[in-house]
Amino acid sequence: MSTDYSRGLRLAAAAAGADAVTLRESLSATNVHLTADPDIPGVLPALSVVVADLRRLPYQLTLDPTGGAAPIPDTVLTDLQILVSEIDPDRPLGVTAAPAQCLHVHLGAQPPSGAAFSGVPDGHGVRLRHRGHALPSLNAPGSGLGAVLTAATVTAEVFKRTTGLRPGTYGTAPTLDFCPVTLGTEPGMMTDTLDEIRSTALVGAGAIGTGITLILGLMGTTGELTVVEPESFEPPNVTTYSIGTRHDADERVHKTQLVRRYLPRMDVTPIPRSAQDFIDAVDNGTASWPHTVLGAVHSVEARHEIQRIHADLTLDGSTGGSAGTTLALHEAVPRGPCIRCYYPQPTVPVGPSAEQLLHEATGLPLPRIARGDEIITDADLDGLSARHRAALLPYVGKPVCGVSNLMGLTTTDADDFQPSASFVAQQAACLVVGAMIARRTGHVAGPMRHVEYDARVGPWYDMTTPRRPRATCTCQTDADLIARVRAYRRRELESPPNTPHGRAPVA
Repeated sequence: MSTDYSRGLRLAAAAAGADAVTLRESLSATNVHLTADPDIPGVLPALSVVVADLRRLPYQLTLDPTGGAAPIPDTVLTDLQILVSEIDPDRPLGVTAAPAQCLHVHLGAQPPSGAAFSGVPDGHGVRLRHRGHALPSLNAPGSGLGAVLTAATVTAEVFKRTTGLRPGTYGTAPTLDFCPVTLGTEPGMMTDTLDEIRSTALVGAGAIGTGITLILGLMGTTGELTVVEPESFEPPNVTTYSIGTRHDADERVHKTQLVRRYLPRMDVTPIPRSAQDFIDAVDNGTASWPHTVLGAVHSVEARHEIQRIHADLTLDGSTGGSAGTTLALHEAVPRGPCIRCYYPQPTVPVGPSAEQLLHEATGLPLPRIARGDEIITDADLDGLSARHRAALLPYVGKPVCGVSNLMGLTTTDADDFQPSASFVAQQAACLVVGAMIARRTGHVAGPMRHVEYDARVGPWYDMTTPRRPRATCTCQTDADLIARVRAYRRRELESPPNTPHGRAPVA
């Protein structure tokens, strides 16, 4: 079975206003060539992430291990080739000098003359320069957070240069300096890190949740983490998440176990159920109440469940927007603004998803529709009604992911099968981890913040807004009840899990 690129292609097509099938052909003919300076701290982890991110789109991908200031060690090169094969064995990493026609990208401070642009971690942040613009001296060794942000920023730059984005829809600034901890333009000034975390829950192990996992793993964070996620890893996740292989998808490895595997230095407690189930377990005394919640879910309803945990601090990451390239951080506290302040209950019912509409129009089973990158064949017509066969027959030979567009069945209200790309989710994950560092170290102690920007543009001066609670939100109208619930759960911390207690009122 071929690797499913449908969700990343759908994001690219939406961003470019193009057809996903045509765009796939264009990207498949595009060579992205990499070089790196391996002796700079943070560059090799950034190289590993950017290789994986680029392999999650159907580019031709090559690497010159001797093209930087020092050669890339053979062991690292072998690891990169294995990493690529675990995502798509049919598209290996070529080891060669720069081809005649390529987009040459460099990771490091000394880019070769042919590089179109270069990026390098500086502490927890990134510095990026187009050709002709020199990189300044670095302030600090690159951290795991800086490595992931650099990789995600470099991949976004490749995306902007190769997908035919419309003028005015993306940023073209020749320099970029950004730190997700300070939210400033001088990375490397904040060096405090997350050596250890406790009383923390990650709710959601999807695109953003696996990005957070990747960052914590590369930072070498220790301590305890509860992971709440009800689903297993599936084929479309291979090209949109930051961790996980085709083998994991074939085996349907549970996402909580995937996170556990990638954080061997941490004591990970998997909760393979919903956030509401986790709340019930906390109130029953069979799970520990977290002081901090890292939210990485994709629906308003799931975010409202997260808020009912009533943690001391909730850091919610999100992606979306018209093209799926907008990313955001929402900081929330029980006294407000809470997550419900950011995401009021929708008043308009959400319609059926594009997948459900396609199923109803063609009779294709939903599990088959989920394999959106696979070509429709005559075998897909077997067992369909005459009406459904007639509807699907004109699209034999085309990928499933393009049929909804061709049949006019797309819906802007769909909540499933969203356009997605790992480099967008990773930038959201960097904002979440950066905020956790900022709040835990006391670097930021003021009002809760809403941070939002488009990955096609990058961080900019007006991306941060202090937020206040909504007067009609439950965090204000039910403040006394919420305080009693929190007091009950705080007392639970004095007793070990698995000790039965009476249920507290849940606000």
